[in-house]
Amino acid sequence: MKLYYYRATQGNFGDDLNSWLWEELAPGRWSDEDDGELFCGIGTIIGNDMPQAKRIRVFSSGIGYRPLPADFNSERWNVTALRGPLTAQVVGRPELAVADGALLLSTLPRLRPLAAEERHGTILIPHYEAMDEGPWETACRLAGVELVDPRQCGHRVIERIRTARLVIADSMHAAIIADTMRVPWVPVASSRRINSFKWLDWTLSLDLPYEPIVLPSISLGAYYEGQVQRCTGQDFRLPRPDRESAMAHYRRMMRREGNRLWQSVRPKLRHHLRALPGRLPAQAAARDAMARWDRRRTERMAMVLHQLDSAPAFMSGDVIFQQRVEQLSSALNGIAGGR
Repeated sequence: MKLYYYRATQGNFGDDLNSWLWEELAPGRWSDEDDGELFCGIGTIIGNDMPQAKRIRVFSSGIGYRPLPADFNSERWNVTALRGPLTAQVVGRPELAVADGALLLSTLPRLRPLAAEERHGTILIPHYEAMDEGPWETACRLAGVELVDPRQCGHRVIERIRTARLVIADSMHAAIIADTMRVPWVPVASSRRINSFKWLDWTLSLDLPYEPIVLPSISLGAYYEGQVQRCTGQDFRLPRPDRESAMAHYRRMMRREGNRLWQSVRPKLRHHLRALPGRLPAQAAARDAMARWDRRRTERMAMVLHQLDSAPAFMSGDVIFQQRVEQLSSALNGIAGGR
């Protein structure tokens, strides 16, 4: 089978898990060559523009940005497990709602969870696209929190999560892997790109609430990018996320996705809005004012992060977590065995 997953240009440890996890769990089943069978594992990839394939296996993938493929109910698609109940509701297969496949990291002996006394420090893992939007290093240093870059080597990120006392998770996979390593985590949302539907899909799979703390914009540039996201229909964050509001929001998004005029206009609008600040005259007084604004933003972010070090944290119950791991293991064994 050929692996298919989202490959971020700058790297994203959550998506990049696919490049090595499946080979460790089921050696010899995967190939870079096109044999007509595609394997879709970790990620919000149902509905993406996938390579052509005679057969597509879906194992713990989710939906969240694009409509369900028109032929999803055909024999070409073999669905073994889905990330959670929201994805399962969209595709009409509630019995296949399991959990994110990253939970299977817990079955690797080298990644066994550590005892609390063996773990140390509070870490922040932002969304990978947020890393270039402001001085995260400065804010974390002021807050006494360790910044972990989600774009670096995935093995390094996972090991630091495993050894942390607490994970502040802007990245959804930071929370998923923290839970898998049995490390408490606090969900945050740094921007409007944080997708409430995706988060709820996963948290509901483990019978957990999703109660994110909205972070202030770390810079003027990040604030402006948030307004661009609102104007271009990429505001994925819900003010009070729950199952009903997430499904309603997803349906609204899909109606926009089906509007051909909007689809042709949106890329041009996004490009124009993002280029606009660079076209404005940059007077010295304006630059100084923006620099002061950014410093205040950074200081405010540091204050919030410092407070989160003692905020209520989340972790799934041992029983339901183990049930989900066993379900995923059984489903993967069926695939690896050729069924």
